[in-house]
Amino acid sequence: MSPPNFLYSTILFTAGFTCLLLSGVIRYFRSEAAGAKPLAFFLLGLAWWDITYAVFWADLPGPRPYFWLDITLAGAFVAPTAFLVFALDFSNTRHLLNRRFILALLIEPILAFVLLWTDPLHNLYFGGKRALNTMRIVDAGPIHWANIYYSYLLILVAFLILFGVARRSKGVYRSQATIILVAAVAPWIANTGVAFFGGGALPDADLTPFVFSITALAIAFALIRHRLLDIVPVARGALIENMGEGVLVLDLNNRIVDVNPAARKELTPGFLLGDRAETSFSRLPDLVERFSDVAHARTEIIVEDAVLDLSISTLRDAKNRPMGRLVVWRDITEIKQAQKKLERLAITDELTLTHNRRHFMELAEKQISHARRRELPLTLAMIDLDYFKEINDRHGHPAGDKALAALAATLRWNVRDFDIVGRLGGEEFAVLMPETDGQSASQAAERLRAVVADAPIDLGTETVYITLSLGLTEFADEEDTLSSMLYRADQALYRAKNTGRNRVVLWNEGAGEKVSP
Repeated sequence: MSPPNFLYSTILFTAGFTCLLLSGVIRYFRSEAAGAKPLAFFLLGLAWWDITYAVFWADLPGPRPYFWLDITLAGAFVAPTAFLVFALDFSNTRHLLNRRFILALLIEPILAFVLLWTDPLHNLYFGGKRALNTMRIVDAGPIHWANIYYSYLLILVAFLILFGVARRSKGVYRSQATIILVAAVAPWIANTGVAFFGGGALPDADLTPFVFSITALAIAFALIRHRLLDIVPVARGALIENMGEGVLVLDLNNRIVDVNPAARKELTPGFLLGDRAETSFSRLPDLVERFSDVAHARTEIIVEDAVLDLSISTLRDAKNRPMGRLVVWRDITEIKQAQKKLERLAITDELTLTHNRRHFMELAEKQISHARRRELPLTLAMIDLDYFKEINDRHGHPAGDKALAALAATLRWNVRDFDIVGRLGGEEFAVLMPETDGQSASQAAERLRAVVADAPIDLGTETVYITLSLGLTEFADEEDTLSSMLYRADQALYRAKNTGRNRVVLWNEGAGEKVSP
């Protein structure tokens, strides 16, 4: 088979442009991940290799014979070096990756590329066998074979580095290193298969760039889709020194033998490793005394205005003997504040800032139980805003919300601290008045009705006055329930609405409702 072969050319173009695209994505969006930058360069080299080889198989003319075939080797020369640099970066041996080391790795590829393009002058690269290598390099001169051995040596070193990472790692680290290891061995397996069984449908094509692209794309997919390379084994310096949590290690004599920068901020100025905890935390003597002999603890403590999550665990040697303690703490003040806010939102009506229906019912049940047990009076008032629909229809729902919020504020300001105010829904509110009989509750409700009727409400474009209808009922006896009280109060409220609104009605079982004009 000889060019043109548009199927293979299309496959190579697709692989090349995919590598090019992912190289840019990784370089600009994931450059912080371990191994990302050399992986981006590896993908760039493979993109060159794929695209130029695709042009060759598309049989496009070049400036000289074999131009497109020879130019592909620029990517082939760079890829092994980039893969080794990736392995070193991923394995956390970045101290080797200085400029001098990388330039040393590039000497051989650069020299081989120069000798390739000057081969007609010396025949060192093709060894006079140029005619045998019209579609892929089958046999050539000493420089070609030296480059082959050098390239596969770099790949072998990278493979061994990744194998060492996989062998030393545990859990998720071993899984991620194994995935990369399998991807790295793919080119070896593919080239071995071609050597023994031929190239199948493409017997004269070099499958190496395509297989290398699959390797790089597999690693890049893991980097972008699964954030695989974000989780890498890191040294103590990177893990402990940069933690926001305070970390310190105590020996058996309560001396501080290791500490990270976050913990050092809490220590006494002038602290030195080896100082005792009680002197190093002199501003927190009660705290040190409380935990001085505690081997294991997980608790929350308050230090000044901060809430800390404190963890203490025992450190043991290889023979399971105690050798000290690890103390870790983190500031959870914002988390606790957020929790309190969520708890408050769970029991509060957002618009009116009164208890929501569910929480009001819970509190009412408790008050009824208390009144039943202590034989105390208790009165429930149900409150409805008169003509609320007209406010919404005339002024709009935002104005209706303002009216409800203003009413709720008036209710909260004009009840006792232990009275319970809740919004049951829409314009309907309830007030539970513990240790209050019906007559006293009616008087309080009448005062509340008058205050609301006399209070103007600014709706922005207009000032309006609102009125209330209130239905009240007393806790009857030990057989009485919240549902029964709600029913009676609702009936009394219905009576207040039907007799002219803007009034208080107290349910009276024997003589009918008592109306306050």
